[in-house]
Amino acid sequence: MLDKTVMDALDGKGLIDSIYAEFYFPPIDRIKIRPNLIYSLCAEKNVIHLGCTDHPQLIDRRIDAGIYPHRQLTYVAAKCLGVDINAEAAAHVQKRGIDNVLVADITRPGISEIEVADWDWLVMADVLEHIGNPVLFLMKIGECYGKNIRGIIITVPNALAYSLNQLLTDGKEVVNYDHCYWFTPYTLCKVVHTAGLIIDDVQMCSYENPPDAIRKNIDTFKQRPILLNTIALTAHWAEPAL
Repeated sequence: MLDKTVMDALDGKGLIDSIYAEFYFPPIDRIKIRPNLIYSLCAEKNVIHLGCTDHPQLIDRRIDAGIYPHRQLTYVAAKCLGVDINAEAAAHVQKRGIDNVLVADITRPGISEIEVADWDWLVMADVLEHIGNPVLFLMKIGECYGKNIRGIIITVPNALAYSLNQLLTDGKEVVNYDHCYWFTPYTLCKVVHTAGLIIDDVQMCSYENPPDAIRKNIDTFKQRPILLNTIALTAHWAEPAL
């Protein structure tokens, strides 16, 4: 999956300046959608859903439409625990009948619900771009709960997305106000690798049902998946955290 030049760069071997980071994303038959990709990986697995409450202004709308991600993930997983630091949003979700949500900081030890079980996946769907220090964030999670969690699923917006770069000619950047970073496949791998995780796979997908910009150029995106708007990465910690 990762070119040798990329692997060497992740380790900082023999480099002076820039590299041409090559990722082998072969042509695809169909465009994967981020939720479906996550749900397929988590089917019948024990899952921790980090940042599970979603943006507060979207919670009711998505619950009412039957597309609330945490509820959907709960349906497909064998066991699902939602973890979020937003107490107000968690309380609102619980009032709507979704009770497998815990208010906690996963970068601190002592979450007994995590410590007493074995978990197949920690799902971080569009969370990492909100974190001020993503390397430290991942390291802290590994230190606290790496021995309990087998793997991690990370999705982030893709800075190389065709739809975003179309706007650059007008000097415009469309970005969530709370985002601290844009990621590319290489910079996401660099963050994850530096945090001490072993990268298993990198895929490109569409954040949701493909918008018109993708549908009208579907063959281009099938041939060049790197132009899609979301990066999905799976990884595991190199060794149990002590």
